[in-house]
Amino acid sequence: MAQDYKIINIYIDKNKALYGAPFGPSEKYGKRPIDRLFLLMPPYSDEMLCDFVNRLFDKCDSEDARDDMPPSIQTYLKARSYTEAIRNLGLLVGFYSEGDGFAFTPTDNIASQGFKMRDDQVFELRANCTRKEMANALNKALKSVHIGQIGE
Repeated sequence: MAQDYKIINIYIDKNKALYGAPFGPSEKYGKRPIDRLFLLMPPYSDEMLCDFVNRLFDKCDSEDARDDMPPSIQTYLKARSYTEAIRNLGLLVGFYSEGDGFAFTPTDNIASQGFKMRDDQVFELRANCTRKEMANALNKALKSVHIGQIGE
């Protein structure tokens, strides 16, 4: 089921490992991460980073999200809850629309609230951007992500 936009979550840990979760259709939420998680371990090149992100967008909407399952990051990290799973992570949310291009939004991990997108810091790219432009924007966006929980 193709949608007119795609969403991905890129979790990052203190070692700069990236955990990518593409979204798919969800009856309960509209869109939700599918039950697949992709991993990119450091050190990684700009080329590897672009391939990773493009693969995540390619996997969007490839299957329905399972509303009865915990988020894939929780399952992968063997955490008892989503809150426990994300406690020491940061999150970069990626969006893609054929007409508008890419947008990457860093988040803050607020204790007892979860991730809140920082609308004041959005990294946008046109749909036909070069890999160099994408890598540059992704590196800036990832550097702006706060890793771990911050105060309320």
